[in-house]
Amino acid sequence: MSRRRHQKSQTKTTAPAPQKQSREYSPAAQAIAQRMANGGADYLKQNLIRIMVDSAKLAKEAEFKDLYLDGEKAAQVTERWLKKYGKRLEAAEKKGPDDYHEVADEMRIEIVAELATPAFRKEVDQRLQTLMDRLMTGKDTKKLEMVMMLIPALRMKSIPWGLCGLILEIYNRTMQQAMQEYEEEQGVFDAVVEVLKAEGEEKIDIFTILKHPDKLEQVGKKIFEAQPGLRQRAEKQIWDMVEAFEDSLGHGDVELSLFSEEELMLPFQRVQAEFGEPFTQAQPSEEMRERIFDAVRQAITEIMTPERFRRFREEVEKTATNWLRTRQKWGAALQFELGYLEGDQYEENKFILAVFIGQIYRLGKEHKSATIKKRKR
Repeated sequence: MSRRRHQKSQTKTTAPAPQKQSREYSPAAQAIAQRMANGGADYLKQNLIRIMVDSAKLAKEAEFKDLYLDGEKAAQVTERWLKKYGKRLEAAEKKGPDDYHEVADEMRIEIVAELATPAFRKEVDQRLQTLMDRLMTGKDTKKLEMVMMLIPALRMKSIPWGLCGLILEIYNRTMQQAMQEYEEEQGVFDAVVEVLKAEGEEKIDIFTILKHPDKLEQVGKKIFEAQPGLRQRAEKQIWDMVEAFEDSLGHGDVELSLFSEEELMLPFQRVQAEFGEPFTQAQPSEEMRERIFDAVRQAITEIMTPERFRRFREEVEKTATNWLRTRQKWGAALQFELGYLEGDQYEENKFILAVFIGQIYRLGKEHKSATIKKRKR
């Protein structure tokens, strides 16, 4: 899996705004629009339930066939609400199918309300607008009427999205895809477990597997060759985990002390010498942040002699082993980072940069806390 460990910001170009073209709407479309306009709010109220239910058909339209919710989040949210509604669903099932469906519908409304983020709602609205533009030039008046009523209905805060057939179809296919992916990923896990059991391992979990990367690679290679999509998902999940780890590390949220306080002060001494005044008295600015970041990279280049890097890597390996043994949250991520601790461009390595900057954050917090305590005495 190739990945650049340090990316410099690039200038972004703004895409030109799309130009709206004049359309000639069909007579049938104009008639529907006029009928709805004449009927006003009463027309929407009289047909709302029918439209909400029938809108499930729109999920197969070109504008919606590729729209999914976040599969992992959908599974987690669904599992959580199932636990909350578990007893109520059991009690309702004993009373009869109508009672059960009523409680299940209530639960789905809660699930969809949590999954339908502002970004997702905006996406649905835009796709409905695009679909309406297409239908306005055609002859499918039933779907056109459905879309023309659905757009304002979904914009009403009083109408739960969990009652909309279109949204439920998107949710259902998201869950189906998530279950399929889970079964495929479970297949990889089970295959590795079988190999390790054959070699004498007894208690096997994800942490045990991570201690045998050779077996994981051996089994995974065969499965990934047969299922390329599974490889892509696995790689994405790994990089998402690593990105989250490096982000937490860089903000000082993960305690990983690999540099001395003397080493951490080098970039600030460099900046202070450059500006000719105490660093703490300098005004914060974008230029100052860039200078500090450059000074951090220069400090890492100066610090990381071959011998210092050898000791740094040994400490990371030792910590990763301990984190895996004690089931620490970021154990797998730290173990993965070891594979990229090579070469000589240490100042370009995102992990090393994150460790250094994260320690600076923590050091600053410690000094601030100590100063406050000293003043209170």
